[in-house]
Amino acid sequence: MNGNNRFAHRVFVVLTLAVLLNVFALYTAERSYRELHKAAGWVRHTQQAENLVEHVYRLTVDAETGQRGYLLTGDDAFLEPYSQARERISEKVARLRDLVADNPVQAAQLAATSALLATRFEQMQRSVTLKRDHREDEIRDYLLSREGKHTMDSLRAALDGMVTEERAQLELRLRTFSENLENARIGFIVEVCINLCLVALGVFLLAKDSSLRRRQTQEAAENAARLVHAVHDRTRELAALSHYLQGLQEAERSKIARDIHDELGGTLAAAKIDLRMLADRLGPEHPQDARIARIMAGIDAAVQVKRRIIDDLRPTVLDSLGIGVALKRLCAQFTERLGIGCQVKLDDDDLRLSPDYSTALYRIVQEALTNTSKHAQAHQVVVSLRQERNDWVLGVADDGVGIDVAVPRSPMAHGIISMRERARAIGGEFSVRGARGLGTVIEVRVPRQLPEAPTGTLAPSPTTAERK
Repeated sequence: MNGNNRFAHRVFVVLTLAVLLNVFALYTAERSYRELHKAAGWVRHTQQAENLVEHVYRLTVDAETGQRGYLLTGDDAFLEPYSQARERISEKVARLRDLVADNPVQAAQLAATSALLATRFEQMQRSVTLKRDHREDEIRDYLLSREGKHTMDSLRAALDGMVTEERAQLELRLRTFSENLENARIGFIVEVCINLCLVALGVFLLAKDSSLRRRQTQEAAENAARLVHAVHDRTRELAALSHYLQGLQEAERSKIARDIHDELGGTLAAAKIDLRMLADRLGPEHPQDARIARIMAGIDAAVQVKRRIIDDLRPTVLDSLGIGVALKRLCAQFTERLGIGCQVKLDDDDLRLSPDYSTALYRIVQEALTNTSKHAQAHQVVVSLRQERNDWVLGVADDGVGIDVAVPRSPMAHGIISMRERARAIGGEFSVRGARGLGTVIEVRVPRQLPEAPTGTLAPSPTTAERK
């Protein structure tokens, strides 16, 4: 009887530990979900703040455009965008103040930005008043003083600072979220190990009681199988989540690129048309021709900046000309920006793959080049995309200091994880080789697919149309 009681007590202890471990697993899963939800909320928060900063800047530019048109022509019709901007900008600043109220750094930057906005609009209002009073000499002196330009440069820098701070906060929170996911993964592994130990202990106890051995052994095996299946399911869910977030990021980049193209592009085009009409109305050899030419050049430069931003968000050449041309352009920009040689080797210069393949391979090369520029101290990079039997093989090799794959906390770890997950998302395999002083080689091998149909058979995306 005492032996049976001891056996029952031991079984009770084992079951209690198993229950506690499963409760801990449920707690870990719930915590991971809450952290994901919180991270998604901060992503939306950052997007809203960045959009408001962009709206504030665009409204200020609209006001300046209207003010300049009025100063040049004296036509009150040019004051309409100026007046609308003055009415709307206060609302945007108020909403932005609510969004950044929890961040003292952002609140301080917003206070400085608000002061600069007030100063700039006061300057514009003063120039408008001078124009209404026909005080042309004072207007000329004001413009030559470049007071408004200095204020606008300071305002632009303040707005860029707010965007940088917001993104830094988002990065910090996403890093915390990744750490929580890693802790959850480790917790599940530890739970499985402990449960397996409990199963072994149960088998040992069941060996002392022959009448219960078969039944309890079967129950232990079933519990172990359920636990392993749960771990496999959770691993698949985390991988699917990672792939979903990558797809969401690409979709958001495409949306932002379309918004910039539609809104900023329309504004710049309208400003250029207005300037052209103004130049035609003033006639040749007018004293303001040089100023109009400078403004026109500034608009052209803004258009180029807009195109560069759109290409950074979603390279149009990837959709219109294919992965081969996109990789060559990416490497050319890399060399131009950093002075590091970058060579592209392709089996087919006009190679076109599916949008999923093209986007994943392009982003992998982009991340690899970023890691090279930050950590490799390389002088030459070779990017290759070739066909081997039934696979496409993408390689990025540099002659830098090399990476020690045995070091668990390499500074390139996050970039490598990102590239590995992008490769897995399209059913590929990722590998990295390197040694100190011998450079680094990154290789992605994905199942071969037929080249994509020619671009002419597809409906062009908005960014492709803009590129044309």
